[in-house]
Amino acid sequence: MKLAAICFTNNGIKVLKRLSALSLFKDDNLALYSKCSFAENAEGIIATEESLNDWTKKNFYKNDALIFVGAAGIAVRAIAPFVKDKLNDIPVIVIDENASFVIPILSGHMGGANELSKKIAGELNSEAVITTATDINGKFAVDVFAKKNSLFIENRDGIKEVSAKILAGEEILLSAPDGKIDESKLPEGVKLTEYPPNKADILISDNKAYNRAKIVLRPREYILGIGCRKDKEFEEIIDFLTECLNEEGIEFSDLYAISSIDLKKDEEALNMLSRYLKIPFVTFTADELNAVKGNFSSSDFVKETTGVDNICERAAVLLAGEGGKLYFRKKAGNGVTVAFARREWKIDYYE
Repeated sequence: MKLAAICFTNNGIKVLKRLSALSLFKDDNLALYSKCSFAENAEGIIATEESLNDWTKKNFYKNDALIFVGAAGIAVRAIAPFVKDKLNDIPVIVIDENASFVIPILSGHMGGANELSKKIAGELNSEAVITTATDINGKFAVDVFAKKNSLFIENRDGIKEVSAKILAGEEILLSAPDGKIDESKLPEGVKLTEYPPNKADILISDNKAYNRAKIVLRPREYILGIGCRKDKEFEEIIDFLTECLNEEGIEFSDLYAISSIDLKKDEEALNMLSRYLKIPFVTFTADELNAVKGNFSSSDFVKETTGVDNICERAAVLLAGEGGKLYFRKKAGNGVTVAFARREWKIDYYE
């Protein structure tokens, strides 16, 4: 996860230093910035002279989350020009300069700002200020349910309608294929109904012909295995990936994760792809990839340079897990190789 945090006072700098020391961010790329003219003890913090609008614009599109240490109003005005879509906007969090309160102000559910705020508050001994209705009333949140189970929300307008029924105490009907959901684990007020449904509030289905429900959730079934030349341009990767997806009738929203070899873990274009698609980027060692059983395409050149004869196919199958199968064999073009594996999906988050 890549984050950026900014402050405006010397007290804010103290908060940034506390953030940088949290175990929560130990393995994350947390960049710290200050617009304080008289910064004291600011080692490790980047002093920026660009306008807050320019800083926000740049970091809103290249990070997974933003943290503002200061007044909520400053953050709201800063992000306002860039807020577009509740399902795709990045999480934005405000922390006051005494670190008493941690407040998610954007993308609380789908972006995970609520969850991240609670974790930060727990480590800072602060209070997370959560305002979303389903959270404060302890009710089932369908968008959180979708995110945690890697389900794509096909008709987002239904979120408000279903949430209103939940908050009103009305029963919610959920439909899913046999064996994909454990009825005994469903939260109070959510009841399993027939599949495919004649009537349902929530439908979970990988059959795109089934779409009769207030909210339709599609499982993200495909793993993208990928390899590329060093410093490959993001736009070139997107163009080639789009070509391959169209060839197989797969949509970007069908992708569950990106996988590759650990030699590529810091490849900027692949990390940009992960942020662009809002899916994880997972890498494996050559030994882990070599241990994958199956019939894969082989390249002596790739083996000589990486230690494994095939990256994209092996990485996709490995991440697909038990029951996963290679769906689309390696295709190469312009310094990029891609393959797809199809995973067995099942619902395992119910809160």
